[in-house]
Amino acid sequence: MATKGRITVLDAPGADFVICEHELPEPEAGTALMRIEMCGICGTDAHYWAGHKPTIDLVFPGVMGHEIVGPIIALGEGFDRDALGKPLAVGDRIVPAPLVTCGTCFFCTIANEPVKCLNGKAYGHLGDGLPYHHGGYAEYLYVFLPGTLVFKTDLPPEVGVLLEPMSIGVNAVDKVGIYPGEVVVVQGVGPIGLLTVSCAKLSGASKVIAVDSQEARLDMAKKLGADVTINLNDVPKAEDRIGIVYEESTAGHGADVVFEAAGVPQAVPEGIDMLRYGGRFCEMGHFADSGTVQINPSTHLCAKCITLVGAWSSTPDTFARSLNLLERMDFPYGELVTHRLPLERTTEGFQALAGSKIIDGQEVIKIVVAPWEGR
Repeated sequence: MATKGRITVLDAPGADFVICEHELPEPEAGTALMRIEMCGICGTDAHYWAGHKPTIDLVFPGVMGHEIVGPIIALGEGFDRDALGKPLAVGDRIVPAPLVTCGTCFFCTIANEPVKCLNGKAYGHLGDGLPYHHGGYAEYLYVFLPGTLVFKTDLPPEVGVLLEPMSIGVNAVDKVGIYPGEVVVVQGVGPIGLLTVSCAKLSGASKVIAVDSQEARLDMAKKLGADVTINLNDVPKAEDRIGIVYEESTAGHGADVVFEAAGVPQAVPEGIDMLRYGGRFCEMGHFADSGTVQINPSTHLCAKCITLVGAWSSTPDTFARSLNLLERMDFPYGELVTHRLPLERTTEGFQALAGSKIIDGQEVIKIVVAPWEGR
């Protein structure tokens, strides 16, 4: 087994990721060491990298990357089962849930909102005083935090790497519910929006409408269950987009459910305007502070009697259900991964995601860091 592994370190917002080499730990009891096959570049991480105000405290320098998949290469004593009770052995492919909660604080117990755990730590998030080899933009991950949940899977890595973002989509659907036959809109079909499209379809939506400015993403949305697509470039006026949604909705009264997954503030009032009376709106795209918008409490909320909720992160049960959904392979999930970048191109991936959305002349849908690419 290797004794050292390469990691990428970020010293400041907007800086280049620097590759360093560090000694690999010997797994102690209750821990494991895994070889990272892929780690997705998350849109929220791109916001943090770009310097947008985060909703969590960030400490630099730090290691990033939390959408991680790869095989176990060493097991400490007692690390012998995954979160679902499946036996673990060296060579098994696993996906760790990045957030590790304490299970005892107010949010873990009384509020039943463990994603806001007062004592939680997370793999691949800046700060927290965690040691190296705890983030996914690296060759290895040390699975060491007590209470870490890992999920064993035989899915190919390009699908397994989507388990964490899929759990975000499942969590959002949980927040508002989708009833069979309803009309659903997803604003913004980046990776999480695309997976939300598939979740909506699998939940029984009769029609899913995807809204985005990138044709490649809209084409992928169709593959994942979207029935109607609206390209912002072809329909530049909000009132026209709202009109299309009404035309496609049941009896022309508006969508039953709208998910805002674009992370664009202006999309919020537009999405509310797409709803029918009594519809449900889920905000799931703003994990970083991108600004504020005006909402009229009378016309947007009371007069339409809507339900307005926010969705944040995911929970162990959404991970488990997401794994069940991905393993069904109802859709070609692996096609979401359009770019596999070696560690040396990590910065390039972030620049593209925060800017042009193009790498090597191809539109980006999902970028993953594949640390062993080309080696």
